[in-house]
Amino acid sequence: MSGSILHLVLETPGCGSLEILRKGTEDDSPPPLFALPPELSHPQSGGLPLAFDKETGSFDLSLGDPSKFEEAFFFLSHQIDLADQIEATMQFLEQNETLQMGRFLLFLNAPLLLNPPNHFLDWLDAAAHFSDCMLFTARNNENSSAIKAIQDRYLDMRFPMESFLLGKKNAPWSRILDPTPRRLSHVFDSPDLLET
Repeated sequence: MSGSILHLVLETPGCGSLEILRKGTEDDSPPPLFALPPELSHPQSGGLPLAFDKETGSFDLSLGDPSKFEEAFFFLSHQIDLADQIEATMQFLEQNETLQMGRFLLFLNAPLLLNPPNHFLDWLDAAAHFSDCMLFTARNNENSSAIKAIQDRYLDMRFPMESFLLGKKNAPWSRILDPTPRRLSHVFDSPDLLET
């Protein structure tokens, strides 16, 4: 695969996915680029601000020299419709031909599964439709059965995405960030690969 890889990240509150991904890629050279929506962006984050222009439905971001990074992570916002951000990503990939779609990473904070907010499964089904990997954080004995129920839900529905329980050590980052698609959605795939 030539060019740089763009990964999308969506998380439930409390996951700490930015810190997890920073730690998982700390030995990468060159280091990856992180772009964050306004609610996650602050001076200590070290990421580029990922602004969404509602008028044009596009991301307002300049990546600079594409040779300075091999991977980029765009963190999606909970304050903007997911479908709009997917459309903006497709547009961004068209405008930046050196970028290729990598993985859509969905981080779930396992304690949230014990007392999910209203319509959580509807949101989760929509996010899972685009996801290559579902990554569970903060697993413990209390929430392990809730994690298994979520995993079984998507196995039963035959979603191709992978599922990982993230611990404090030895996450399989080469598998997690392998750009081979494992998502149900084909929106990021080349039309040449799809049957009519």
